[in-house]
Amino acid sequence: MTARRPSLNNWLLSRRQLTLVLYGVSPIGLGHASRGVAVGQELEAAGVEVVFASGGNAASHLSSYGMNVRDVIREPVPAVRGGEMKNASLWYLRYWSGYRRSKAAMAALMKSLEPDLVVGDEEFSGVSLALEAKRPHALIADELQLGFARSALARYVEVRVESWYSRLQQEVEALIVPDFGADGGNRHHVGPIVRPVTSGRAQLSEEYSLPAEGFMILLSMSGSGIGDYLLRRTLEAFRRMAVPGAFLVIAGNRGRTVAGDRVFDLGTVRDGQNLVASADLVVSTAGKSTIDEASSAGTPLIAIPIKNHPEQERNAESAGYGPADLSRLEELMAERMGHREEPRNYAGAARTARLLMSLRASGALPSTR
Repeated sequence: MTARRPSLNNWLLSRRQLTLVLYGVSPIGLGHASRGVAVGQELEAAGVEVVFASGGNAASHLSSYGMNVRDVIREPVPAVRGGEMKNASLWYLRYWSGYRRSKAAMAALMKSLEPDLVVGDEEFSGVSLALEAKRPHALIADELQLGFARSALARYVEVRVESWYSRLQQEVEALIVPDFGADGGNRHHVGPIVRPVTSGRAQLSEEYSLPAEGFMILLSMSGSGIGDYLLRRTLEAFRRMAVPGAFLVIAGNRGRTVAGDRVFDLGTVRDGQNLVASADLVVSTAGKSTIDEASSAGTPLIAIPIKNHPEQERNAESAGYGPADLSRLEELMAERMGHREEPRNYAGAARTARLLMSLRASGALPSTR
């Protein structure tokens, strides 16, 4: 019996221009949200409506750019003590519970919005639903491996999560990796995704009452509020260095403010990429977004990862650092400060937007067989 050929009208409809994207963003930290801002702005500039789904500080961050955001995603922040990740098994279990609740919320959003395309930046519930419903979708992820487990219990849980995550990577329509590499199958490397720099040193000095001259050292704290181990050591190193004219700017999500001579604690800053681009040195907790923004701008960087946090450790290793470098932070700061490189001006956001728009218009005329 010959299969019925889908109508030409239905095929043409499947190729219509992308108009509405439901864009899920992991709420852990602000790096995923910052990438979402960069890609979202490119999509909106092309006339695409974007509805973001995230949670907590990440949702607020997206909203601050005027984005349409639904605060529905719940993901737990890893437990960190003394600069080391703890209790991976408990974090996995809490994460899975949050995933199930988020999936129900995303299902309701998809039903009400009927998006042309579903995107997830390491937010998996929307992409999983789109995959099940055969709705066009794409997963953005740079963390393609796990490795958080340290105990036997954590490893038992992680093996099952790894199996699920590996299948998801293989089955999604498009796996977009915001890094460099060779494409193949459904995998597309677009290069680092960074927000455009919109303010220079003079504007920042006026906006935040910073010195107009001198060496600016930026401590870029984790958007998850888990970088206090690095705050204390950076303050100690800065004070011991006593470089004439140098000043320390602290930016990130924390509950307390630091005061001191030549120390400027700005708290959470929306456009942190501007501070990164203007600094003479960035010290960070090895979040990928900060590393990419520094590399894009040519700003020297020191990345000190949370120990036993494989994602941060891999990020730091790519920049030439590891957890042990915390013990020689003063030496590294003196060595790297002011040694700028040629800006790389990454264009991953524009490439990602073009790829997402092509997904809705791709596909061949259905076979008659």
